[in-house]
Amino acid sequence: MTTTASLRIILLSAMMLVPAACEAPAQQATAVSPGTTAPAARPWSATGPAQTIAAVAETELQEAAAVSQLHSIEAQDAKVFSISGGDPAVNGLVTYLGLYISSAEGWRVYPIGDFAEWQVAEVTDQRVVLSARQDTATPEGTIQSRDLRVRVDFDWVDEMPAPSITVTEGR
Repeated sequence: MTTTASLRIILLSAMMLVPAACEAPAQQATAVSPGTTAPAARPWSATGPAQTIAAVAETELQEAAAVSQLHSIEAQDAKVFSISGGDPAVNGLVTYLGLYISSAEGWRVYPIGDFAEWQVAEVTDQRVVLSARQDTATPEGTIQSRDLRVRVDFDWVDEMPAPSITVTEGR
């Protein structure tokens, strides 16, 4: 099997196994009036016996565990995600756009770029804009950072994701 085929299998497995539910739900805040203290957090207590659970052996889950950041765009059947790769000190987030095809075919995955960090800044119809930071190692070994915005435009053709996307760097 070629390296490209292996990488495709890894990425598709990761996209299918990491649900949008991985995003942390918003915490509900409790209002506290000025001059009062917040109620003490209730200590944890067991409600049943502890269960010992063995590690899962499926190799597909190993690839899914490499997903380190995920932003679901449910209204467009899309996800921006990163897998950990390369040098974690210099752009360790290898970032992709995934567009959902069907349960039988899974996702079409497109590379966006390698970043030290990123977040979704804007989502519109068939477009997502990332605020990102890229790092570069100088010949002297110091790290130089630059902030950028990355616009990703995608299209659907006959209810299928187009074979390519456009990625444009900006400010």
